[in-house]
Amino acid sequence: MHHYIKMALILSICLTTCFIAGTVTQVEAETPIADYTFETIEVPGINFLEVSASNDFGDYAGNTRSPDGEKTIGFTLIDGVFSTYDFPGSQNTYFNALGNNGNAAGHYKDSNGLYHGVILENGELRQYDFPGTAETHIYGMSDETGALSGNIVDAAGVLHAFSGELTITFPGAVNTYGDFVNAAGAVVGSYTDADGMPHGFIRHPDGSFTTIDLPTKPDLEFLFVNTITDIGVIGFIAKAANDILRSYILLPSGILYEVRLPGSVITVVRNVNQDGSIIGYYDATDGRRYGFVGRPTPQPNGEDFGSIFSMHLSKGLNMLSVPLKPTVHTTARSLAVKTGATTVITFDTANQAFLAWTPNAPDDGFPIEGAKGYIVNLPTARAIVFTGTEWTNQTQIAAAPFATIPYQTWAFVVSGYLEGIQQFNDYLVRVRNHRTNTIMEAQVRGNYFAAATADLNYHSVVEVGDTLELIVTDIQGNIVSEKFNFTVNAANLANAVLSVRLTDIGTPKQNLLLQNYPNPFNPETWIPYHLAEAGAVSLSIYDAAGNLIRTLPLGYQSAGFYENRTHAAYWDGRNAFGEVVASGVYFYRLTTPSFQQTRRMLILK
Repeated sequence: MHHYIKMALILSICLTTCFIAGTVTQVEAETPIADYTFETIEVPGINFLEVSASNDFGDYAGNTRSPDGEKTIGFTLIDGVFSTYDFPGSQNTYFNALGNNGNAAGHYKDSNGLYHGVILENGELRQYDFPGTAETHIYGMSDETGALSGNIVDAAGVLHAFSGELTITFPGAVNTYGDFVNAAGAVVGSYTDADGMPHGFIRHPDGSFTTIDLPTKPDLEFLFVNTITDIGVIGFIAKAANDILRSYILLPSGILYEVRLPGSVITVVRNVNQDGSIIGYYDATDGRRYGFVGRPTPQPNGEDFGSIFSMHLSKGLNMLSVPLKPTVHTTARSLAVKTGATTVITFDTANQAFLAWTPNAPDDGFPIEGAKGYIVNLPTARAIVFTGTEWTNQTQIAAAPFATIPYQTWAFVVSGYLEGIQQFNDYLVRVRNHRTNTIMEAQVRGNYFAAATADLNYHSVVEVGDTLELIVTDIQGNIVSEKFNFTVNAANLANAVLSVRLTDIGTPKQNLLLQNYPNPFNPETWIPYHLAEAGAVSLSIYDAAGNLIRTLPLGYQSAGFYENRTHAAYWDGRNAFGEVVASGVYFYRLTTPSFQQTRRMLILK
């Protein structure tokens, strides 16, 4: 199923600057050639490398030839490791999308000539068929939502675009092809009209459509829109009769550029990144197919490929602010996807507490705003590109990240889930470090919690070997869990996250009688206990000589934690006759149908 070729980065990927597109003869006056610096992507020994997708971290996916040259198979090139994938029994396997998490997607052609979606997750291929359709072709995958996009064939043989669970048909079209969806939910694709003419389209989030055409080329054989960035830069390919295939970049301003890698036979743009760079493939005069990256240079007329801000984030913990206002609503999940962060932490000024989000959360977390600082932890150093517009009506703090402090874990998160059939929303998880005695807390939502702490003076808040004690309380403040203890290891420090799962919430693992509080006391005290099963419960008080002083019938009680003053047994220091007892040592015994335990207490007057 898999064929891996693993090489060191310096050997496996040759990113060599091949051409600098300076002054180039334009194909036609109406369509100037975009000015890019191109770099070739190639893998030693591979003569066919059709790069069709990239992620924010410089990884690639696409298609190559099988070792026998008989079929097309998918590949990924991640951190310099080239791996190929061939769906079992397929005629061909194609990869067209790659996420920041390393997952890829595309489709394969089965033995009957039908196409099915295919998804690569954790190194394994699985089939995906859009519900109720005859064929599925995947071309895109959203980092923000994980939604797939592409086109489908219905039972009548008609093509429709899809994005997530949405089916899209351009009004009046014979066939509709989908390709990519951006963070705002804008879907791009193509369609053929009743006359058989091809057109591109944008389906906006409100359901309206914009058509993309090439008026200077009325005799098009096809026009496919491949990609759209969050700020609306579009990439597409088209071929006119008696002409070669050509690639184009359409800016939000409406200005159109052709993209041509000098010396190539054809240049195919498959993706436009947020920083304006492009990726795709080209055919050389030697008959080989290569991947490429193109980086834009400023245009003479001042037109740009989007407002961008680049910053370098170090491995480990970084403090940053978002330098540009995103074109779409941005959340902790969005920031984590963009940076590859293991956690995102912010400070809640209203409650004077740190809030955290981790990628296993059930929601997208808190919104990302201007003039606020965010802590992110990265497993590896990365250059990050932000796009958008200037923040307005806000005093923006420095956009550049603060340098990470080597060997210091100055921010840390304990996150996880409370397991059980009931919903534990609004319960509180309290975490105490046994070594430092510091406390962090988090409310539960969707049975998930993320408790965070940070020292903005960059002093360490946790060390390897620390024991973290967790306890859960309900919305009334009653303890509803055992004390969970977890030990911090080196991997936890590297991720700045300790992930846990808390079980048996609301039900003790065993019956237990706890120490009374206060102790010593005068004149009253509370006696906590745990019940692992329901039953009749009583508490007996004895003096030092073993004489019964008082019995407190607690009645029939459900299994649970009886620790808070509203739930624990209460003794007012009086005997069965209502008389205040003398100072000294006393014993208390908890009795259930299956359990007895005795402990000692002291009255001091």
